[in-house]
Amino acid sequence: MLAVAVGLGAGALLLRLYRLAAQSLWLDEGSTWALIQSSWATLFADLFSPAAAYPLYHLLLKAWVALAGDSEWALRLPSAVAGAVAVGLLFGVARQFAHMRQSDSRATFAFSLAAAVLMSTAPFAIWYAQEAKVYSLLLVASILLLWATLRVVQHPTRRAWLTLLGIALLSIFLHRLAILLVLAIAVVWLWLAPVAQTWRVRLLGGAAVLTTSVGLVVLMARGLGSDIAETGAYIPATPPLALKLTLLRFSLDRGPGEFPLGWIVPFLILGTVGLYLLLRDARQPRPQSHAARVLLCFLCVPAGLFLAQLGATRLFEARYLLLIYPAWLLLLVYPLLHPARVVRGLSGALLAGVLLVHGLALTQAQYGIFSGDPVKEQYREAIAEVATRMHPDDLIVLHPAYIRPLYDYYMVRHTSDTPPEPVTFEAFKHGQHEFNMRDWYAARREAFAGYYRSFLIIAPAHARTVDQPLLETDEYGLVGIYYQYSWEQRKWPCGIWRTHGVHVFCQDSPEAYETGALHPPGTPYAAQFGADILLKEVMLKATLPQGAGVYQAGGNLPLTLFWDVVRQPQHEYITFLHLCQQCDLPPPAGSDGPPLEGYLPTTIWLPGKPVHDEQTIPLPADLPPGEYQLYLGLYPSGEADEAARLPIQATHPVDRNRLWLGTVQIVAR
Repeated sequence: MLAVAVGLGAGALLLRLYRLAAQSLWLDEGSTWALIQSSWATLFADLFSPAAAYPLYHLLLKAWVALAGDSEWALRLPSAVAGAVAVGLLFGVARQFAHMRQSDSRATFAFSLAAAVLMSTAPFAIWYAQEAKVYSLLLVASILLLWATLRVVQHPTRRAWLTLLGIALLSIFLHRLAILLVLAIAVVWLWLAPVAQTWRVRLLGGAAVLTTSVGLVVLMARGLGSDIAETGAYIPATPPLALKLTLLRFSLDRGPGEFPLGWIVPFLILGTVGLYLLLRDARQPRPQSHAARVLLCFLCVPAGLFLAQLGATRLFEARYLLLIYPAWLLLLVYPLLHPARVVRGLSGALLAGVLLVHGLALTQAQYGIFSGDPVKEQYREAIAEVATRMHPDDLIVLHPAYIRPLYDYYMVRHTSDTPPEPVTFEAFKHGQHEFNMRDWYAARREAFAGYYRSFLIIAPAHARTVDQPLLETDEYGLVGIYYQYSWEQRKWPCGIWRTHGVHVFCQDSPEAYETGALHPPGTPYAAQFGADILLKEVMLKATLPQGAGVYQAGGNLPLTLFWDVVRQPQHEYITFLHLCQQCDLPPPAGSDGPPLEGYLPTTIWLPGKPVHDEQTIPLPADLPPGEYQLYLGLYPSGEADEAARLPIQATHPVDRNRLWLGTVQIVAR
């Protein structure tokens, strides 16, 4: 049967490697990456720190990253492998469980195979197998604990006990919540203790388990509750609601209203029948009932303790109950062990329905991880929008503050330039009641003073937990509203990009934020485009120590264009920039778009009201080093052919209705 387990694991691995790096890292994965940047000494010390939730995982991942690098694929690969290993292990544990019940060989194989296949295809398991977090490895630990407990119950040798204790200790280092399973094992011991043991031993053991359980609930309430403002979005749930949400997540990896109701039916039927049969078997006095009692303890004790802390915190995430997920899967396939052929047949049909639903859920538009749609927060895409537009003198605001690791991770992957140091408003982590509008004004004045353009990278779902919208109809709190209504702040909006879970706002200021200082002048360019538009100045900005005019492949060429008009234009015009060596050929780099991303169209430009337009040419990483010519032109919106370009009157050279701005040097990355 080892070959079957290996085959199941290999098949599961293929599923888990499919589109492994297709989704951006999201908030929690960014935190993982940031934590493994800590020193080895710090991570070793975390093993014994009660504040560290899963220290052993970070040590293991740091070692892996030292060998494989920290790409998205490399960060997630350990989870994918662990998820595949869990499938093979569950097949073995299910066989052990069925043998303890003295089930026949056909039922044993069907039971084991069904459990492994369910885990292999389950959206919930695949999600965590494609996430750079501890939970897929925790799944392995929970299965190993179940295996070791069944082994001790069946053959309580010293070696079996030492193995169980060793796995339990490693599991607690892997994730502190594994202690919930340790308490489940203690309940198993009390339940299955030999009758010969005195009532005092049972009483003392029960008191110890009860005391530990109460203490653990208190610790969970304090630990999880203190995370409310620092871990982003969460689900406030009472115990009954948490049970419902757990059922939906375990079954479909969905929330309420995110799937057709019929999808949940086979899970409800199998779960109900399985629980009934499990409770019935656990009540039997014969030794064969021991396996059922172990499974019942692994299912109910951790869930009960976790639900108890919800009475204080209301802080729920289904991943915290992943410890009981293997027991849940065994519960679903438990009817296959029933001696009646009709029960097995109906259960098999329902399990086929479950597999069908798994496939539908995995590929469901908007929600399925294999759908091709973004289902994780798109920090990669949002930060790319900033990286290809940013200037060295831009202000970049991150909100909330704890998305900073994603900025650090992705910005250096999108540009070879040194990115601006971002600004965060740390006081917002204390919540809206401790950071009012007056505080926001003061913090903003201090942070923004002297800048002419800023970008806001905001994760709205996380931001609203610390910067609550003033009105229920508002999408953002104080920070987001400031950018959403730029015109009302007497600022120019210069771009809005909405990706899944992450939004980017660009805001330009006619004069410097807060100080009101005029923009520093650039190089004069007396050029007229068509009958209406005047180019007054051009400012090339420095991104390297060599100064303005020298730029690095893979980075940006930033410049500001200073415009005015003779009279208000009647047409919207598009700006294009060409960077070329053989300038009669298509340029190897350039940009093409309306001024200020179209938010300040030329049709509203007025004489005597100058406009400064920050433009950026993203430079390909493989752009050959050398001297390049920089050209500028305008054409009417919708008429991109060369013949439609506006004629230019200028003292500087003009080539094919393109104004020569100068020569720049490109150096290798």
